[in-house]
Amino acid sequence: MASVLEAVLLYVLAYFFRVLDYIKIWRTSKSRTIRMDNVLVEHIQIPSRDAGRTISAIRYSPKGFEGPLPVHLNWHASGWVLKRLGLDRHMCVRFAQELRCVVLDCDYRKAPEHKFPAAHNDTEDAVLYVLANPSLYDTKRITVGGSSAGGSMALSISAHLGPERIRGCFSLYPVTYITELERTKKTLIAPNPRFRSGIVIPDLVIKFFIRAYVGSDMSQINEPRLSPLYYDESRFPKHVFIACGDADSLYPNACKMLDKLHHHVGSELRSTRKMISIPQEAHEFNNFPEVDISYEWRHKVEDTAMGMIRASWQD
Repeated sequence: MASVLEAVLLYVLAYFFRVLDYIKIWRTSKSRTIRMDNVLVEHIQIPSRDAGRTISAIRYSPKGFEGPLPVHLNWHASGWVLKRLGLDRHMCVRFAQELRCVVLDCDYRKAPEHKFPAAHNDTEDAVLYVLANPSLYDTKRITVGGSSAGGSMALSISAHLGPERIRGCFSLYPVTYITELERTKKTLIAPNPRFRSGIVIPDLVIKFFIRAYVGSDMSQINEPRLSPLYYDESRFPKHVFIACGDADSLYPNACKMLDKLHHHVGSELRSTRKMISIPQEAHEFNNFPEVDISYEWRHKVEDTAMGMIRASWQD
């Protein structure tokens, strides 16, 4: 009976947070507008390993370019719960325009309807779709990226498939490891209590997101796919760029990930695996900027990410 009540509560909370999120996204839509004159936008369906279903994605392609182009795959922030495909349009359009590449903004299944490893399987299927279509995409130049839960899965899939197939990874304020529910309040602490833009995620909400996706079997948090910090550092691409605000409760996660990426590696890898610490910015500052300097930081982070992606394609 208790398990049934918990499941009902998780569903109710998920729909409650989704409604609040839809309202926030609608009210702040002007902060993410961008001209798309030179970009072709297509809604496509990617094959899934599961019979009878596909994965929704938005494909951004630069107009006037033919032949297989490099590909950057992106996964949005969600806490593995919020339904937000298309939220990253501003960044995806910029990347397609300035990198002259195809950007696949990919959806993935959400909790509590679909628990681990459903979302992670969808990210892998999206990359495997690209690899299986060399006539459409330059399969030698694939990079991945994402934000929050999406950034976690980008790190995870880059290590899971290895540097032979994934050339670079861009991860914004990622979840790099999941801790026990009773320890989140002690381990997920932003060093800076002051912030200009973004969201401060309450501890109870973090616990809800973890419970919704991981479920009752907390032993899974030690699996590297769910906690990419536990992958061996050699599994990650040569080029990795992490960005996180110091007013973000996931900032300690990001710093530990950088330490792991630099562990037992030479100076060359240290120079191509980087992190930007953004002063006085909280979670999702780039999606919900409120002041000019937050817009400037968003632009700088995207510029740095594009520099990393270009470098990864040239190696």
